[in-house]
Amino acid sequence: MSRSPMRTPLTATALASALAVAAALLTVWPAPTAFAAASATGPITGVGGKCVDIAASGTANGTAVQLYDCNGSAAQQWTLGTDGTVRALGKCLDVTGQGTANGTRLQLWDCNGSGAQQWTAESDGHLKNPQSGRYLDAPGGSTANGTRLQIYDRNTNAWQVWHLPDGGTTPPPGSCTPRLGSGEYDTPVTFGGKTYQVRVHVPQRAAGARLPLVLDLHGSQSTGPGQLTYSNLAPTADANGFVVAAPTGVVPSGSGYIWNVPDVTPSGTRDDVGFLRQVIDTLTDAACLDSRRIYATGYSGGGRMTSALGCRLSDRIAAIAPVAGLRAGRPDPADGTRPDPANCTPSRALPVIAFHGQQDGTNPYNGGGDATAWHYSVPVAQQRWASLNGCTAGPAVTQVATHVQRSTYSACRGGADVVLYTISDGGHTWPGSPYDNGNGKVTHEIDANSVMWGFFQQHPLA
Repeated sequence: MSRSPMRTPLTATALASALAVAAALLTVWPAPTAFAAASATGPITGVGGKCVDIAASGTANGTAVQLYDCNGSAAQQWTLGTDGTVRALGKCLDVTGQGTANGTRLQLWDCNGSGAQQWTAESDGHLKNPQSGRYLDAPGGSTANGTRLQIYDRNTNAWQVWHLPDGGTTPPPGSCTPRLGSGEYDTPVTFGGKTYQVRVHVPQRAAGARLPLVLDLHGSQSTGPGQLTYSNLAPTADANGFVVAAPTGVVPSGSGYIWNVPDVTPSGTRDDVGFLRQVIDTLTDAACLDSRRIYATGYSGGGRMTSALGCRLSDRIAAIAPVAGLRAGRPDPADGTRPDPANCTPSRALPVIAFHGQQDGTNPYNGGGDATAWHYSVPVAQQRWASLNGCTAGPAVTQVATHVQRSTYSACRGGADVVLYTISDGGHTWPGSPYDNGNGKVTHEIDANSVMWGFFQQHPLA
């Protein structure tokens, strides 16, 4: 008579080990989810706030599927079918030639039930083609109109995060689903009938979270991307969870642009106060911003523009941090050693923190320089902001490092302190920047980014 083989008893340790291995195999990627039970129709948005689009609204088999400015056309209205298809203009989103290799392009094709037309949504915004095991992808994160979409290995880049039609589901109260994923890229902002590309840096975020924004304004003859590099704000944003937007001015100058600072730059150009308000409005929706925590900083001419925003956009901006450019309005035409009192009239007390080198030869700490754009001294600018804010104490002066003093006006309306960091050996530079711009010494005794962010955190908009 045959006998059953003997079984070794399964110990508790062995059982725990087996369960751990099984769990690891089940949690490699977020689980795919089926599309809504009732099909949903609408745009699919991705990197740069752009939409998945059918080229020229074509309906022929093989028509390219691309990234393009969202425009509400039928070529951007996608239906998520309960059968796993993604359809527009009566046809299906299709992987060309049933391809499975990285870089295989997407096209429009007659719906035929093949694996090349099957898609599953994952909980973190990735859209998978199960037949290939690869994901909807914008090559290299390009946001240019006409960028041909493809499939590619799953990764954590922003250009694989897509926002799908939700079929009418309602998000939890106070939460937000951003159209802009994490990463750094250009996104369009339309103002005055024209569309401008604005460089943004978006950190990783918790689902539904609204993030603060810091506008980072470039100096004269530079650009937004150049300023984001020079200020090195992106690592601070990643560490502290805020969005950085680095737009570009409108007036051509040298190898870049300058800002249209009100009553300083010649008229007849873009209204940059209005434009920057539009940047805030656009990103508040697209990047899910916390409207109580909108801040501005800027360097040199960007510092002057930041100061102008404090004068004219205090209803939207919670606090400002000019670097090498603190102003409180234009110089008084009757006496250039003081600000024009009629040129800076904020609607509320505005917290201000500023940084300036005493060896600055471009925007001199003690005044002088350009009679229309500069002229009065930095301490006079600080004093004027203290007067505007109704401060009754200060300036209290503290030596915070060998070459750095901090002066503070306090006991201000609404807690709107006015703080100035003076760098005795500093040039026309950004404290803590890793880059030498050839305009004098860059101090590393303080880091402007971490200091200003600490100040911003203490001053949300009431």
